[in-house]
Amino acid sequence: MTQTLPPNLHQILTTLPKAELHVHLEGSVRPATFLTLARRHNLDVGILDEKSVIELFQFKGFRHFMQLYGECTYAFGAPEDFERVTEELGLDAAAQGIRYLEVTFTPGTHYRFKQMPFAEVMDAVANGAASARRQVGVEMRFILDHVRGFSLDDCYQTAEWCLEGRNQGVVALGLAGLEPGNPASLYAEAIKWVQEQGVAFVPHAGEAAGPESIWDALQFQPPRIGHGFRAIEDPTLVQHLHEHRTVLEICPTSNVCTGTVPDLNSHPLRQLWDAGLRITLNSDDPPMFNTSLLNEYYLAATRFGFTVEELAQISLTAVEGSLLSEPIRTKLRTEFLSKFSQMDVHV
Repeated sequence: MTQTLPPNLHQILTTLPKAELHVHLEGSVRPATFLTLARRHNLDVGILDEKSVIELFQFKGFRHFMQLYGECTYAFGAPEDFERVTEELGLDAAAQGIRYLEVTFTPGTHYRFKQMPFAEVMDAVANGAASARRQVGVEMRFILDHVRGFSLDDCYQTAEWCLEGRNQGVVALGLAGLEPGNPASLYAEAIKWVQEQGVAFVPHAGEAAGPESIWDALQFQPPRIGHGFRAIEDPTLVQHLHEHRTVLEICPTSNVCTGTVPDLNSHPLRQLWDAGLRITLNSDDPPMFNTSLLNEYYLAATRFGFTVEELAQISLTAVEGSLLSEPIRTKLRTEFLSKFSQMDVHV
C-alpha cells in the first residue's frame, strides 16, 4: 500500500467535494459551544475549558462512550440549542469541502428525559440547516435515531416522528445504541411499519457486535449499514453485501476511540475496499473523537494507502448511497464529477 503522496495532499483533500452519511448532531457540538450550553442550563460537567472537554472524552470502551454521550445530550436544554449546533455543523462541514450531510439525532432522548416536544426540536434543526445552506451552500437531511434498549413503543414514536418531519428533511429511521442483546429484530414491527410509509431504515450494526448483528439488520433490506466493519469476519456476509451493493458507513477514528478496534493498524478499512464493498468515510461524533471527515480522508490516504482517485470514488459512493430524491442526487453527482474533472481526478 506504499505510494508517493502529493506534497499538497491536505489541500487536495480539502478541495475534493465530499458527502457524509454518518454524523450525529448531539456528538457534533463544538467544545466551546458545549461549555456555553452547559453553563446556560446549569449542567455540572466538572470542567472549565475547551481542553478539559477534549480530555473528558478519553473513552475507556464502548459502554463508557455511550454513558458520556448520554450525559452530553443534556447540554441541549432548549430548541434554540439545536438550531445553533446544526448551523455550526454546516459551517464546519463547508470548511472541509463537504457539500452534503445526512445528520442523525435522537428526539426520543430529549422528549423522554427533558420533555422537549419533537415539533419544536425539528423546527430548530430545520432552521439551523436553512441558515447553513444560506451561508455556505451545505445541504442537510436528517435521520431520527431510536436507541437500542428503549421500548418498541418508543421506536413506534420515533417512526411516527419520521413521518411528521418528512417535509423538514427527515429521510430515515435509524437505530443506534448498545448492540449486544439488542438486535434490530426487537423493533421489527415499527421498522416494517415506517418502511411501509416510504421511509428508509438505516441501522447501526456490526460495531460493538459481530456479523450476526449485521445479518439481523439485513432482514429489513436497508440500503446502508452504519459502521458494519465487522462484516469482514464473515466471508459469506462480505459476499452478500457485495452482491446487494449495500453501502457501509465506515468511521475508523470512532472505532478506535470507542475500543471496538484496538488501533488504526487493526482496522479492516482497506480489506473492505479490496473486497469490492461500497464503503463511505464518516466522522460519527467529530469533536468527541477529535476528528473530522477531512481527517478521516487524510488517514485513509496516509495510513491505509488510498489514492486520491479512490477517495473520490468513496465520496461519490456517499452521494449515490444518500437518501436524496433521485433528481437532487443526480444533480449532486454531476456537480461532484465536474469538480473531479476540474481537479484532474478520474473516477
